[in-house]
Amino acid sequence: MSVYEMIPVSPDTDADFAVDLEDDALAPLFPAGSRVLMKRSTDLLDGDVGLFYSQAGIVFRQFCQDSEGNIYLFSLNRDRKDEDLMIPAAGEKPTCFGKVVLEQLLPLPMD
Repeated sequence: MSVYEMIPVSPDTDADFAVDLEDDALAPLFPAGSRVLMKRSTDLLDGDVGLFYSQAGIVFRQFCQDSEGNIYLFSLNRDRKDEDLMIPAAGEKPTCFGKVVLEQLLPLPMD
């Protein structure tokens, strides 16, 4: 299981903390080893990228929830789409530690 350390950030940023990426799940936007700025928000919109605790451990994934309440956590790196997660509405909800500060909302994967 991945362990991510919260790194303090300058108060003049939009972020609350930063995290260093251990893998390439957010590539090509953020390659492995990148430092990602985070907000402590758990109010997620479809397309937001967050740091989640789920049955897969602690992972960075793109969030989407359908009209039935099912949650989808997508790897931005579509070479790793086999690591996408689907959590049924009746299942245990993932815990969100925060969302990545992005300049714009990212499109959801089409595959």
